[in-house]
Amino acid sequence: MNEKQYYPLTPAQEMIYLMLKYSFFHKQVTQIPASIIVKRKIDFDLLKKALDIEVERNDCLRMSFAKKHGKPVQSFSDKAVKFDVPVLTFKTKEEQENYFNADAQIPVKYLKNEIARFRFFNSYDGRYGIYINVFHLVMDASAVFVFFSDLLAIYEHLETGAPMPALLGSFEETVKKELAYINNPDRVKKDEEWFREFYTKDGEPIWNGVQGPGPLDKVRKKKPDKKYVAAFDPIHDKAELEKKPLSPQDSKIILVFMEKNGISGECLVQLGMRLHVGKINHRHDDTYFVVLCTRRRTLAEKRSGGSMTSILPWRLILPETLTFSEALEKMKAFQGDIFRHMDFPYNNYRALEGEYFGYGPADGSSTMMFSWFPLENSTMNGWEYEFNGYNLGRYVMPLYSYSMKDASSGGLKFAYLHRTAMISKQDIDSLHDNTVKALVAGCSNPDLTLGSIMDMID
Repeated sequence: MNEKQYYPLTPAQEMIYLMLKYSFFHKQVTQIPASIIVKRKIDFDLLKKALDIEVERNDCLRMSFAKKHGKPVQSFSDKAVKFDVPVLTFKTKEEQENYFNADAQIPVKYLKNEIARFRFFNSYDGRYGIYINVFHLVMDASAVFVFFSDLLAIYEHLETGAPMPALLGSFEETVKKELAYINNPDRVKKDEEWFREFYTKDGEPIWNGVQGPGPLDKVRKKKPDKKYVAAFDPIHDKAELEKKPLSPQDSKIILVFMEKNGISGECLVQLGMRLHVGKINHRHDDTYFVVLCTRRRTLAEKRSGGSMTSILPWRLILPETLTFSEALEKMKAFQGDIFRHMDFPYNNYRALEGEYFGYGPADGSSTMMFSWFPLENSTMNGWEYEFNGYNLGRYVMPLYSYSMKDASSGGLKFAYLHRTAMISKQDIDSLHDNTVKALVAGCSNPDLTLGSIMDMID
């Protein structure tokens, strides 16, 4: 009998585990609760068979976790586990949303052989749904999309005889590769050199909050030279999720511009947010976000479960004299540059921030964490679908915002998970409204300067 192989966490997983570590009382902060809802009728008995096959194909659904010498470790099993999946029926939208938001706030007990929960459901509006609440070390958002897509493709095979989807990539192989990287000092050193230049060329960044300069001004009454606001607060971690779809008209202007100019959602949406944040913080042109990068390069990685996403520091100085298109080109160039070094561990570059700027483990100048979800109309293999995320109720950071194409409407949808003690709903409303105004103005006339766009927004 072969002895079980245990692996330490990869650097990407360690970043997520750090969030868990610093959330002392509410452990749901490192899980992903999400659903897709489809119009096409689903036989849930057949879907359960499809899920059993998916567990056999998707090795991240056969993971388990333990602690060895006080540190978390992970393993993969060849034996597939059958998940118990209740089938639910909802009569109203409120009942449906309340149920899944409540489940989202119940921690997944990853040390007790629970890595995910599934629910199939009859939606209140006559459609059919699949819900997952999964431990973030098992799946990132891209892996959740792979799971939904592969599960529906397997179901279609069972229902219609359509060909089975191509095999999924192995997350276990990715774990081995990522651990090999951190054991290669030459590769790590090369990436470290880039990050050292990144942190030293423009000096310490300044904190520009979505609630305006008040928190930093308050800190500066005692320490006038301080450039950041400590965000660590394990007590006041209550969070709300604000979902904000864009109008069809605004969505069309932005999406047409993105496609015509080959601009990524990461760059475009961030620019709109930066313009708002800059304006309300004494018109600072130096804004620092942390941005989630999927880090899936090969076809096997793109069609794999697991958690590979890592946070990258996007600190950019964008003078008001730049045009909208020039700023996007600068962001696009920076994205290509930092992506070449995206394997450098989060803990390592945070150590560099401590070395250069004196930050403690929970200090920093970043305004928010941002992510662009790679969803397209074709993501679910031709199925018409609606994707939904749910409210964790607590969060370890002041603000996590994410944006995506909304396949159900053909437009765009933004979401903001914010700590209510630090950032109000009004702050989020202002951020969202001005982001959209800036994007529509810039996409309609990319020769406008950033300064003139800031003058247009509230």
